[in-house]
Amino acid sequence: MLAAQTNSRCFEQKYQDSLVTYYADNGAYKYSYNNPKWQTYLDSLIAICPNIASAYREKAIPYIKKGDWAKAMPLEDKAVALAPVKYMDYRAFLKCIFTKDYEGAIVDFEAAEKLHPNNFVMDHSYSFFKGVCYLAMGQLEKAAAFFEKDIAMQSSSKPHFNSLWYSGVTQLELNNYQKAKQFLEGSVAQGEFHPEANFYLALTNEALNDKISALKYLNIALQGLKNGYTHNEDNRIYTNYPYEITMFEVNEAIKRISK
Repeated sequence: MLAAQTNSRCFEQKYQDSLVTYYADNGAYKYSYNNPKWQTYLDSLIAICPNIASAYREKAIPYIKKGDWAKAMPLEDKAVALAPVKYMDYRAFLKCIFTKDYEGAIVDFEAAEKLHPNNFVMDHSYSFFKGVCYLAMGQLEKAAAFFEKDIAMQSSSKPHFNSLWYSGVTQLELNNYQKAKQFLEGSVAQGEFHPEANFYLALTNEALNDKISALKYLNIALQGLKNGYTHNEDNRIYTNYPYEITMFEVNEAIKRISK
């Protein structure tokens, strides 16, 4: 058991904080997470007190960036086991966006919801990520309900453009084209060259037999991609988000609709 293997001082918050300051703040954090010293300092911290959750969380970072989930997730699991209030929602995010373990992500988000009702992680509500999970699994009605809740939770008169993008995609998949158009136009209004919002707005207009508008938005999506625009989620450089697009898909759609 952890308690039997751990120095009693390791359960004192002040002692934990002093170790984190020495081995993490003034140790590992002085180096790039790709530097071997990052792991050396954190391993030293864990060797002294194996019950400090943040040590496992920080030790996982290089593996997350590299996509080495066989090494990253056991460390995340350890962090969650030690400090679920602090780390449950982040593991849920990782499962949703990185490892595509959508069912596991939903379980974690539901557990996180009990700990932090109506909370946010990585700039989005738990409902947003649950919506993404259900959309990716093809459970469209559930996805729509969670995106609706996500938008309702946002205090701004302008919901997040990616909340609108995913809401639009969900309604498009449900063949609710007018609703899809409304959501996607709202997303485009916030980011003129948002590639995905323009692409799916084009497909919506195609479904509504408006080829002129469809081609217009496809060309905007293509221009956006060429100019380096993205859906602007911070972690997209490490992974693909569900329903993210490529130039190939846009060009194929242009060819199809132009016939």
